[in-house]
Amino acid sequence: MTALIVIPAFNEEEALAGTVASLQDLPSGFEVLIVNDGSTDKTGPLAEQLARTSRVPLHVVHLPVNSGIGAAVQTGYRYAAAQGRFKYVIQFDADGQHDARYLVPMVQKCEAEGLDLCIGSRFLAATPEGFQSTYSRRIGIRFFAKLIGLLSGQRVTDPTSGYRCAGPRAWQRFAEHYPEDYPEPEALFWCARNRLKVAELPVVMHERQGGVSSIRQLKAAYYMIKVSMAILFDRIRRLEVRA
Repeated sequence: MTALIVIPAFNEEEALAGTVASLQDLPSGFEVLIVNDGSTDKTGPLAEQLARTSRVPLHVVHLPVNSGIGAAVQTGYRYAAAQGRFKYVIQFDADGQHDARYLVPMVQKCEAEGLDLCIGSRFLAATPEGFQSTYSRRIGIRFFAKLIGLLSGQRVTDPTSGYRCAGPRAWQRFAEHYPEDYPEPEALFWCARNRLKVAELPVVMHERQGGVSSIRQLKAAYYMIKVSMAILFDRIRRLEVRA
């Protein structure tokens, strides 16, 4: 069993070293890929330096220009497909929000339950812990959770979470076709619509340790409309995965 941890990174020089340090105690079978998404700060050179000193195998890919989170993550899926040795691909943020303690449990849950997609949810714990996102974003998260549930029957609590582990049936498709921007709800809905097996794992998330979020206030309306329309259009397509 092997898993590739994909870290999309755009101008994350403040947090990247701490994020990689949090992965150093992982057991064998895990490898890391940092996708430098056309950063204009020192993210690229720092990633190369971290690759030379990391105990866990760490690879670096540099995109020539900033292409967005969707392209950066898809680069990770394409890397996994080209290498041909990974069973799972895990998306893991560079900014320190994701907690490495849940990486092994996430893969174990996928193995034990035969999941195609496991999402780390900050809202599943009986007692909320860690960073629960801002109030306005929680409204958006609940909206997408209800929309996805209504259109697919898949119950989720954290559809925008970027902390997720994809099995072969999901990530091999994502290597070929993946949403360009704000991909998490759309990719989740695609899995649910195609009757892939999806579940969530309770996780604790932290506040961003550096850098700036890609979703600003001015982009919030575009984000809601664009993702909603993409999900609605996807709903009318025929099944693309056979059982």
